[in-house]
Amino acid sequence: MNQIIILICLVLSLSSCTAVKAVAAMNKSTDRFITLEKDKRVVYEAGAEKFAEIIAEKLDAAIESVERGQYKKFTKPVTIHTCNSVESFTAYCVERRAAGCVLNERLFLAPKNFQPRKEALIHELSHLHMEQQLGMLVWHSRYPSWFQEGLATYISHGEGASKVTPDEARRAIALGLFFTPDLSGNLLFAKTASSYGLKPNMFYRQASLFIEYFHDVDAMKFKALLLSVEEGKDFEKSFSSIYGASLDEIWKKFIQQQKT
Repeated sequence: MNQIIILICLVLSLSSCTAVKAVAAMNKSTDRFITLEKDKRVVYEAGAEKFAEIIAEKLDAAIESVERGQYKKFTKPVTIHTCNSVESFTAYCVERRAAGCVLNERLFLAPKNFQPRKEALIHELSHLHMEQQLGMLVWHSRYPSWFQEGLATYISHGEGASKVTPDEARRAIALGLFFTPDLSGNLLFAKTASSYGLKPNMFYRQASLFIEYFHDVDAMKFKALLLSVEEGKDFEKSFSSIYGASLDEIWKKFIQQQKT
């Protein structure tokens, strides 16, 4: 589907301020960004050069971690857009509180609350990697948000869930405070932490623990699942075929394990 048609459908389907801002963000020009001399993969707004230099130092290792963890190379050149203010970042990403975002295969980083660590960069690169493999429309419409965020948090060793430890997440699960894994995504009405009555860090941590469980059950099956996803195959069918059980069955085993 033509990108313009997608944008029109988005606005018509979501007659809201957020939808309009999202469409504007997807089309907002990045001409104001300056290319970092020492690494042309990193671009920055005036005043954010030092931040961009820190990112450049960590970029090779971060890309390698994502390609190793998600079993494929990036399909396109990687560009990191380094914003100089929360206001600028919000104009490109809509979400004011985030440290980074990927929207329509463009990765932006905000200086606010951003720890200049490799793990933070890995988390956002995980999202970019999947959008490059599948395109924004397929990635967000076919694959659930818990899988998207759980994968990025797992690949980045907990980035995005730093305020909630694995043990705290397990205790919450034992008390019945957890998300319910969907089998598909939703481009227009993606579920978030609040959809399950959870805080973002708790949602990300629980989702990453579930992703980790997939891996620990069988590392080769986990690899097969990710490769299947990266080929755009149906998530539910791929999961049941590869693991020999439904997602719900694996989820129940996971929940039981957290309670023991």
